[in-house]
Amino acid sequence: MIPNIVFIALRYVFLLLLYVFIILLIRAVYRDMKAPAPEPAAKPSRRKKKQVKPQLVVVAADRNIGARYNITDHITIGRAPGSNVVIDDTYASQLHARVFQSEGSFYIEDLGSTNGTYVNGRKISYPIELRQGDRIKIGKMVFEFSI
Repeated sequence: MIPNIVFIALRYVFLLLLYVFIILLIRAVYRDMKAPAPEPAAKPSRRKKKQVKPQLVVVAADRNIGARYNITDHITIGRAPGSNVVIDDTYASQLHARVFQSEGSFYIEDLGSTNGTYVNGRKISYPIELRQGDRIKIGKMVFEFSI
């Protein structure tokens, strides 16, 4: 027969493991919700920068391959008719993602879509800085970011 002290010790060990699990779960959720701030811009140079005309180019889709979408200050991508880039894809949300400019760089962020937004094959959960040639996958459509 096992003494009562063993059952009491096992109960406390179980409670300790339960609290550790809850703390780790809360920490993981907090990390996913917290978006890192964009890096500060470098010192402005005295040279005039050439006018940047960023675009999203459709490189893979059921149709519209080669279509170009100019990015001004920001654009929204989704199935909603009010989106700047309207995608006819059931895997895309109404307002799926947005591309915006901040401190001279362009970023993409997922707007809480169901199926997620992927940049270069990685699912994003906070705004990511875009670079020349980055591939953005929304639903079945793949865009390439170009400057």
